[in-house]
Amino acid sequence: MRRRNTAAFSFMAWASFTSAFLAMFIGIYTLEEELSVKGYYAVAALYLTMSAFVLQKTVRDNQEDEHTGKKRNTGAFNFLAWAAFATALIAMFIGIYNLNQPLSVQGYYAVTALFLTMSSFVLQKTVRDNKEDDDLIGPSNVDSQE
Repeated sequence: MRRRNTAAFSFMAWASFTSAFLAMFIGIYTLEEELSVKGYYAVAALYLTMSAFVLQKTVRDNQEDEHTGKKRNTGAFNFLAWAAFATALIAMFIGIYNLNQPLSVQGYYAVTALFLTMSSFVLQKTVRDNKEDDDLIGPSNVDSQE
């Protein structure tokens, strides 16, 4: 039986998430702003990260549930997942837009926020796929599978 993610793809998911997360927080740490501003960006980045994980899980659960007829998530939880993600993304970009820094610094934070969001989705999918594959076919020691 074939695994959904190669070891290389799993590594890429972890590496991209880790590098995006570190880039965001190194940028926040070195930002020449008051601690309250740095705190805002740190909380917004964590909120964005967590809401991306929750949203990706919810969307995938709902897609899988269409085939089983059994719902894992209530309508309220689906709404909460989408609302939290939208709020986090909007809050991050409002903060970036209002940041009293050159456009290059604002662009850095915007790209890093998008990278962090995308890598959160990919990492959550990869971890879940790998867990499901391990449950179905057992752990794999094969590093390259096509």
